[in-house]
Amino acid sequence: VTAPVVRNATWAALAAAGFPVSLIQDSPGFVVQRVLAMVVNIGCDMAQQQIATPQDIDRAVTLGLAYPQGPLALGDTLGPRRVLHILDELHSYYRDPRYRPSPWLIRRARLGVSLLTIPT
Repeated sequence: VTAPVVRNATWAALAAAGFPVSLIQDSPGFVVQRVLAMVVNIGCDMAQQQIATPQDIDRAVTLGLAYPQGPLALGDTLGPRRVLHILDELHSYYRDPRYRPSPWLIRRARLGVSLLTIPT
């Protein structure tokens, strides 16, 4: 835990230099990694359930939400193994089923296959 005097001095210096500063409580998983891993996992679940093709899932998200990448392309960018590791750690710590990795993600991460690959 960072001492309050150090935290406050760092905050003031960064804010004075024009950097945006936010205080985040200590918790497993970084905020951004945690959110992105969940988004990727939801996309993988949708592909697993064959709700749409991986490409159509990504297209719907980029067009509908104005995201720069769809969840599966984002997972490929981050690396399926990295996303799987984040979710495994969160699931192990919290024991919350929402962090359980999708079988689609698990298989592709272990095989080194793109999340955008359609099974034949």
